[in-house]
Amino acid sequence: MPGGHDAEPRRSPRGGACVAHTFAAHVRARPELAWSALPDADQTAAYLYGLAAHSTWTPAAPIGFCLGDRTELTGRVLHVQRPERLSYVLQSAPHDPPTHLTWLIRPAPAGCTIRLEIDEVDNADSREDAEDVWLPVLAALQHLLNPG
Repeated sequence: MPGGHDAEPRRSPRGGACVAHTFAAHVRARPELAWSALPDADQTAAYLYGLAAHSTWTPAAPIGFCLGDRTELTGRVLHVQRPERLSYVLQSAPHDPPTHLTWLIRPAPAGCTIRLEIDEVDNADSREDAEDVWLPVLAALQHLLNPG
């Protein structure tokens, strides 16, 4: 089961409201295996509501989050540090508020810990709404990496 959740209000660089949500889960996979699930389109579709993430996964590269042949979300890679950190921003439309996601992986006994940090600018979800969206993502990722 995915672990804890913290929410922290902040100000965005543009001056708007920014809320950070953090979720964490333990998986029995090695960090390198957990990392491989983050940029792989087939695997992202398994835990990210069917969305296959397509990108070159280099800083500043575009990302398309596709459901079948239709792009549902777009984004941009912010930071890549294999196998420890992947950060990107995503939006449902060009004028919608961006959501920044940072996946952090660290070794832990019998596997690794995956932490997901979500920074929402100008249209922040409540703690409950964020849990409703992101806890199933982490649970599906855990299931993918902990088969059986």
